[in-house]
Amino acid sequence: MIAVGKYIHIQKLSCLSKMPNNTGKMNAHKVTKTIVTSPNIYKPVGPYSQAILADKTLYVSGVLGMDQKAQIICGGAEAQARQALENLKHVLEAGGASLLSVVKTTILLARMDDFQAVNQVYAEFFPKDYPARATFQVGKLPLDAAVEIEAIALSGDLVVAEAGPCPCART
Repeated sequence: MIAVGKYIHIQKLSCLSKMPNNTGKMNAHKVTKTIVTSPNIYKPVGPYSQAILADKTLYVSGVLGMDQKAQIICGGAEAQARQALENLKHVLEAGGASLLSVVKTTILLARMDDFQAVNQVYAEFFPKDYPARATFQVGKLPLDAAVEIEAIALSGDLVVAEAGPCPCART
């Protein structure tokens, strides 16, 4: 266990994987798996980690619109989306990332009727250069929540390229 920064409780686990080198022989390549926890949000409501940092990719478990006492915020989907995104920011910071480094989100809604309200709040947190995203209506969310948001982000020094066609795309 390592304490890093003011937000982070991290546990590092190293694995060895076999990766071919350019000679066709196998090399041992270390991959680091780090368990990331922010003390600024509620503890997980099940047997999962708040986030896992795999090398420089941060996988954030679904966050709900709950306060630190694990109580769902009153005010419906809009208020819960705002709190879920605040919780997401805390977990991202704990993993050395930020909203700017998010590359993909998945939003789960109890009711698709809340789509527009959640979009308005989402746009406040991601005003431009939006991450890729999928949104689904589900039968039921934990603790009868209206919204759950998970994310994938890049950790470390971020370089943002200009938008345009992929340089590796065939012409």
